[in-house]
Amino acid sequence: MLPEFAQKYWQYEYDVAARHMIPLLERWGITLQGSRVLDVGCGEAGGLAAMADRGAHCSGFDIEAPRIEWARDLVAPRGIRLAVGNLFNAPPFTGETFDLLVLHDVFEHLDEKEEALGLLLGFLAPAGRILITFPPYYSAYGAHQQFLAAWYARIPYFHLLPFSLSRIVPRLRKENAVFREEVEKLGRLKMGMVAFERIAARTGMTIEHKRAYLLSPNYLRFGIPALPAGVLGDVPVLGELLCTGVVYLLSRQSALPA
Repeated sequence: MLPEFAQKYWQYEYDVAARHMIPLLERWGITLQGSRVLDVGCGEAGGLAAMADRGAHCSGFDIEAPRIEWARDLVAPRGIRLAVGNLFNAPPFTGETFDLLVLHDVFEHLDEKEEALGLLLGFLAPAGRILITFPPYYSAYGAHQQFLAAWYARIPYFHLLPFSLSRIVPRLRKENAVFREEVEKLGRLKMGMVAFERIAARTGMTIEHKRAYLLSPNYLRFGIPALPAGVLGDVPVLGELLCTGVVYLLSRQSALPA
């Protein structure tokens, strides 16, 4: 039997994709009908289901086996291919290429980011695109501390206070160990927009489009509408602090006309 939280998370993934990511892709000239899509870190595959419902041929994998098992039930009978796997260790679907790769709030968790982009290029069709979303680290909840139980640890920007992640969070013994360790990890990785754009450039990627949000599309689970940041998203320092979510569309440099 599917856990209730898995069904709710699937619906959240579906809604974010259907209401925000798919319309944004269409605005950027990306057609899903007939496209081959690979979701890396697909979770319960709600986002893939939304794309399949728009005519895409979808595949996905996730490192967590239970989530893939739940996903198989939740996406039936759409014909989505799902597998358990790790991008860095014999990933599924190796040898295939895709028109669109999706990493929805996954990239910030990866330790070896340049290596990850290099591996993703191996899955990318010559004219393919990569869609990457994440909450910038220096934003209000950039370390995902909203998942901690201690009320003071969930205060906006708590993770930016001196010693908060090195001394305070490790001592929160009643916390879920997975959540606590992930907050500490994100504090070590510090994935902001400027850092991401530098990584993309170093790995030979072109940023075709960028959309930053003051209120992330992910907040729809709380009934809060998305609010694009506009030009604020490109203001140094201020954009990193104020934008709670960002979406990038990448391509190979050689894929664009000279």
